[in-house]
Amino acid sequence: MIADLTRDGLVDVGVMPGAAEMLAYLQTRPTYPGHVKGASVAAQPAGSSTCWAPEDVLRAPHFFEFAAGLTPVAAEYLESRPLLYSVNAFTTYPLNGPPNPDIQDWHRDRDDVRFLALFVYLTDVLHPLAGAHLFQQGTHQGAAEGPVRTVLGPAGTAFLADTRGIHMGIRPVAQPRTMAWARWGVSDPPASYQWDKQRPCSKYVLGDRYPNDKGARESIRLVVA
Repeated sequence: MIADLTRDGLVDVGVMPGAAEMLAYLQTRPTYPGHVKGASVAAQPAGSSTCWAPEDVLRAPHFFEFAAGLTPVAAEYLESRPLLYSVNAFTTYPLNGPPNPDIQDWHRDRDDVRFLALFVYLTDVLHPLAGAHLFQQGTHQGAAEGPVRTVLGPAGTAFLADTRGIHMGIRPVAQPRTMAWARWGVSDPPASYQWDKQRPCSKYVLGDRYPNDKGARESIRLVVA
């Protein structure tokens, strides 16, 4: 997995169990404009995306545990103690007009000097126009372009990506697409933690799911403490 991720910048990690349960829970919670709550950049154009509060992503079943289980992979890839600095879930909608340049046009993320993202589809993305994630393989290492990988799969499809590489999400044409992410970095905190106005949620959002291990608590303290 690490060799493939290092070479390509993206690797499949299977299917997260319980994606339908996670989405059902989120659909009972308030939503906010844009694709990250608190970010300095609003949805472009208005109505193109909504998101949930990080505390609701943490409360949702299955996702926190699935992400935490991949922390050793993040540590090996980043060659450093990884800090989980962002959890998020957002929906993009079919809409006429220009795409949102922040997520629906080719771009690189600048979150940190080194970072790794987990993405999980919470709705089926069985063809590109259902909102597929596209990634230009090898561009995380600085190449100007690379072969395009199109990620397709049912709800729960999960993959890791070094989104310093060039990537985008296709705007869905018929049904909304919902995706969750978790991100690990090496800085304390990463630059994007500040421009997205992130802060730790109370450990009580996890209840008895809050880890007992001191090292595990240290690795998540930017998102829950």
